[in-house]
Amino acid sequence: MSTTSRHVVLGLGLAGLLIDAVISHPAFAVNRVTLFKVTTPKQEIVIGLTAKELKQLTGKDAGSVEKALHEKGALDAWQYSTRRGASGEMEQAPVRHIKLASSDDTHVEAFSTKLKVVPISAGRIDGTAGSSSLQQPTAVN
Repeated sequence: MSTTSRHVVLGLGLAGLLIDAVISHPAFAVNRVTLFKVTTPKQEIVIGLTAKELKQLTGKDAGSVEKALHEKGALDAWQYSTRRGASGEMEQAPVRHIKLASSDDTHVEAFSTKLKVVPISAGRIDGTAGSSSLQQPTAVN
């Protein structure tokens, strides 16, 4: 095999690995949403925050989100839930824009899933595309 052929094969292999990494790891996605589980004495919900929303906080981890929630007294976020996507695959998708109220018993932790996470701009479970700036938050205690 010639040197040029080896370079082509190596280049194609590396391109394949890069494509696989981007597809399988949403951290590389432009519209990435980070999911968190919020636990209160009454309920547990999954919320999603965009990179832009996380940038406004003091950090990008669950502790930073919890700290911001307690300091501000409330936090706007998108509630996420599991649904069956158009292809029939299960996925995590935004349900509605909510306002989380802080209490001493409210805790935030990282939430990981093997399911595809639908970006907020791709539409909510009710089928309408939405933007957090256009939706009135629903209060959640």
